[in-house]
Amino acid sequence: MRHLIHIFSALFLMLTIGLVAPAEAQAETISVKIQSIAASSSGENFDSKLEPLRSKLQKAFRGYSNFKLVGDSKFQLKDGQKETTNLPDGSVMTVTFHGLAGKFIKLGLGIAGKLNTTLRASPGSTFFQAGLEYQDGILILAITVD
Repeated sequence: MRHLIHIFSALFLMLTIGLVAPAEAQAETISVKIQSIAASSSGENFDSKLEPLRSKLQKAFRGYSNFKLVGDSKFQLKDGQKETTNLPDGSVMTVTFHGLAGKFIKLGLGIAGKLNTTLRASPGSTFFQAGLEYQDGILILAITVD
């Protein structure tokens, strides 16, 4: 139950601080990039590969001081298509493109037994899905759609 609270809290926070903002969407094929980030409060370190996300990560995950990129996945989806990717914690994530909803890209996200949701994101935006326990902290998924 604690995991679900973290997951939904992270999604709400991303929407509240405007990381998923409206923009024009035209394509019927989208690109998805998933960066898996290990976050902990042990020590202070920030992986240089995550530099473009530094301010967003530090703002959204203030209780964490150590961020390391532990996985990276890129793929394209057509309307109605789904793709699965293995996460560093051993779970499998399914991403489904449910088409366009006005100016937004409609995505389904699923992690067996842990998450099953549909959301809308603007093209070019990056949002976070977080809450899975990982090593001595949590696993943050930075998901970029375009």
